Amino acid sequence: SGLFPSLYSGFMVKAGSDWRVAIMRPGEDPIGNLAQALNHEDVLGGDQELAGAGRMLLESTLRRSALGLADCVRHARLDKHENLLVVVDQFEELFRFRESRKTLGSRDDAVAFAKLLLGAAAQSQVPVYVVITMRSDFIGDCMEYPGLPEAINRGQYLIPRMTREELRQAIVGPVAVGGGEIAPRLVTRLLNEVGDDPDQLPVLQHALMRSWDHWDGARDDGESLDMAHYDAIGGMGTALSRHAEEALEELEGERARHIAERLFKALTDKRMDDRGVRHPTAVREVAAIADVSEGEVIEVVEAFRRPGRSFLMPPTGVELEGDSILDLSHESLMRHWTRLVEWVDEETISGKAYRRLCRSAQRYERGEAGLWAEPELSIGLKWREENSPTPAWAARYD
Repeated sequence: SGLFPSLYSGFMVKAGSDWRVAIMRPGEDPIGNLAQALNHEDVLGGDQELAGAGRMLLESTLRRSALGLADCVRHARLDKHENLLVVVDQFEELFRFRESRKTLGSRDDAVAFAKLLLGAAAQSQVPVYVVITMRSDFIGDCMEYPGLPEAINRGQYLIPRMTREELRQAIVGPVAVGGGEIAPRLVTRLLNEVGDDPDQLPVLQHALMRSWDHWDGARDDGESLDMAHYDAIGGMGTALSRHAEEALEELEGERARHIAERLFKALTDKRMDDRGVRHPTAVREVAAIADVSEGEVIEVVEAFRRPGRSFLMPPTGVELEGDSILDLSHESLMRHWTRLVEWVDEETISGKAYRRLCRSAQRYERGEAGLWAEPELSIGLKWREENSPTPAWAARYD
């Protein structure tokens, strides 16, 4: 949205143009992830050979009080004119973390994290600024955190929808920079298909990338990017789904496809909200859920994040290990990849079945109910046979 260029060019006159920027996401460890972001050598970190110790020290300071973030900056002794900007991207992940069954004390940690941000923004002794980005449909969830709605009201900026002319520039400009031309009739069709749905923007971006690649490989001299190239990749309606299917079909054998299914089911979550949210998950946890090796998971991930196919994060080139956090590159994948839509619905139903089983087991242990009989028993056995649940998968739900 142009935030960083504006800051670096001195937009905030009183603050100046010297900024250290820490970018993080709450994930499954918001305070720990904040400490890691602060520990970067370009932020507050020092000797990178002692990076582990530095992260621990920062996390300890953060957990000490609501002014922990400001204390971290104070101890770092920034130069006189330097400022710290903390950017918490995809803040809505905090709401899911708060309800986490995997993390003991997740509710307390979520509230403490929000207090750290609010405390840093409210004090004036050290130059700390905080920006959170969040899908607008999650604003109501902020009511659970004291002081957060008031802070958002004071500093809220809703990213406006692009106008039709801005969209036109977003389509035509990159093509021109790349040395090509796009037919006016294709531009008009793209503008009409996007309409006023902001969720279509990443789908438009993907369709343009695919159309460009097809045009670049099949064009004649002087030929513009046109309808034929766009239709060849399936248009905005099916381009993303087709592309994801291509990646899936490249996997060798049913075992790899099974891993892919477990992987994408693990990276999506509809328990809290039917809108669906991303659920970043470590390679190690995906391996445990699928009951396979970490190497096998990484091999599948690579098929979905190679150049020109950025369905998963981190991006290609970042080496993956057991602790690496995997994530969908954008929520639009959950809504436009037909197979993933089906997988997510299956996962939601399976999770509900397991929680129902758990409640029945608890009642049985308390002597409040008997063992399952027909038809519940047959339904339960069929569920277990079809889903092959593992302990790691079960821990996500109960």
